[in-house]
Amino acid sequence: MKYRCLILSVALTGLSLIVNAQKNRIIYPKATFNKAEAERMIASDGKASIKGQMTQKSNYMHNVVTLYPCTEYFMEWYELKKKDKKEKKSIFMSEEANSYRILTLINKQDGSFEFTGLNPGKYFLHTTVYQTKVANVKKQVGTETVTTTNGLGIQISSYDRPIMENGRELYQTVEDHTTIVELTGSGQVLNVNL
Repeated sequence: MKYRCLILSVALTGLSLIVNAQKNRIIYPKATFNKAEAERMIASDGKASIKGQMTQKSNYMHNVVTLYPCTEYFMEWYELKKKDKKEKKSIFMSEEANSYRILTLINKQDGSFEFTGLNPGKYFLHTTVYQTKVANVKKQVGTETVTTTNGLGIQISSYDRPIMENGRELYQTVEDHTTIVELTGSGQVLNVNL
């Protein structure tokens, strides 16, 4: 009888794993990735550029801004991500589509960045801002017993109260900054805040 219960338990666990795997399946855009369009937009022979400024400083040494050409495939991926606000689904783009991006470092001194050699079209910009912050906190470090006695020395009441200590804690915030911009002409210089 024990063996039958064990086999049933293993079978149900396996079924549970299959159900969980189906819930967490990877979702890709259904549109076909247009490689030629993406190549044309970021070919580096264009004359347009995007000059950007970070509106929030990050305390990581090397921060990058990523630029993606907004092809039909990319926009479908973007809309799927926007609908999944609680990030319960695994939404990815293909490795090929993800490879058509440009990365640039953010200048540590003034928070500026730049993309050059672009052709007209829509572009998606993304960066992650990391900040370490300090918070004042109170921690309980122990308890003390408080007793009350009358004039004859007889205990009337007794209770425990926490012993609190002021302290400071470090914590980290992580924020994604994104925007979609459009270059409408050759030679255009677009200024953007991210």
